[in-house]
Amino acid sequence: MDAIQVIQLLMTHPDYSVDAVHPDIPDFVGIETIEVDHETQTFSILLQGPKEED
Repeated sequence: MDAIQVIQLLMTHPDYSVDAVHPDIPDFVGIETIEVDHETQTFSILLQGPKEED
């Protein structure tokens, strides 16, 4: 399952909502972490950007 599918799945969760997706990168390559707050029933998604060339 790719990152877009995971984000779409989380956004349609019946009991939880997506609170934030960070950072706002249009060319992200994956999901670095997903934080779950059970008190507020929200997900926060940290996206992984492309590796920067030195």
